[in-house]
Amino acid sequence: MSDNATGKVIVKPADLRASAGIAKSLGEEFGTPVQNALNTSSTVAGQLTGWSIAGGLGQLGTGWSQPLGVLQQRLASTATNLNANAAAHEHNDSAVAGAWATPQKAPK
Repeated sequence: MSDNATGKVIVKPADLRASAGIAKSLGEEFGTPVQNALNTSSTVAGQLTGWSIAGGLGQLGTGWSQPLGVLQQRLASTATNLNANAAAHEHNDSAVAGAWATPQKAPK
């Protein structure tokens, strides 16, 4: 979306699709480092059995697992919604252009 010289908002489906691609990539790239961090906190907690911080490290991984999963799903949903929005704009643009291209019959 961008503002032109008249101050009107212009929605470009290509821009929506580009944003969708970025959101999808972020969600996909996000998965590996998050899983590594969660695995590491669990592994370290197991290796520090008997230390006072072991339980906290274990809870850290467990506690962050759900919100980080939700964030990853939200990025995927955002990508899907942006692509759907782009398709809807293209459909509307085609429908409006088609309506103007067809000669209107005069009422009888």
